[in-house]
Amino acid sequence: MLRPHGLFCPPEGRFFANVNGVYRLLPEERRREILPFLEMYQRVRRDEGWVASPLLPETAPGAPHASVWRQRAASYRRAVDLAGRVLGPSPWRVLEIGAGCSWASLRLMERGHRVAAIDVNLDAQDGLVAADRISPLAEHLPRAEAEMEALPFEPGAFDLVIAAAALHYTARLARTLVELRRVTRRGGLLLVWDSPVYRRREDGEGMVAARMRRHQARYGAVPPREGEAGYLVVGELADLFESAGWGVEVHGWPGRVGETLRDLLEKARHGRRTARFPVLVARRDS
Repeated sequence: MLRPHGLFCPPEGRFFANVNGVYRLLPEERRREILPFLEMYQRVRRDEGWVASPLLPETAPGAPHASVWRQRAASYRRAVDLAGRVLGPSPWRVLEIGAGCSWASLRLMERGHRVAAIDVNLDAQDGLVAADRISPLAEHLPRAEAEMEALPFEPGAFDLVIAAAALHYTARLARTLVELRRVTRRGGLLLVWDSPVYRRREDGEGMVAARMRRHQARYGAVPPREGEAGYLVVGELADLFESAGWGVEVHGWPGRVGETLRDLLEKARHGRRTARFPVLVARRDS
């Protein structure tokens, strides 16, 4: 039930405030639990120069992280094209999880789709509140402080769920996939892009360990491992998604020869294999 400055839930007798355009739906005890991770995450993002800007995912040459944004722009275009082949051109009901500054949500709104966005990061430079820095449409974008493992939506509410550089942040991936299936209609889609995917788990573990060592050296502390961003393993995706009620396709994974050559180059340059960033298209069982 809408009320001035928030939402009221009659069955629970609870009021949820709207602060800076974001509905605060995360339980207070959970907010306290994740606070150490959020503070570290926001500090690292500020130090690395991540700031929302109106052109995202496009950036000017020489802008911070321009090469990363070029990759994300290409992944976004490919993912939306793949979704259109299944869902058709009609306006889609879309949920973005781990939305950050909600750039993908806003770009989809510009296409006429009905979109909602959730995240636990409310940072005014880089989180949900920062959507106002990208587009005036943010005023009409429903945004909520909520976790992807516990979504405040009814079953089957969405045609499409998107996770842009987000799914690898969940500590319980299987549980999250089940929750995403719950809010997706039969035959609907989950699109995942810009999450690191490895063929070998040891390479993913090496990436996480290296990042935690950098954080320890720079900040003198690291968040608990369950609060650290993780990775996906390509050989585990089919079984993992199927067990949660999804059929998944991997788009953009290199062929065996190309992968072998890239592995050799990466080991020579970096001492280990680095991540790939394919587009995952998962369809809810029908």
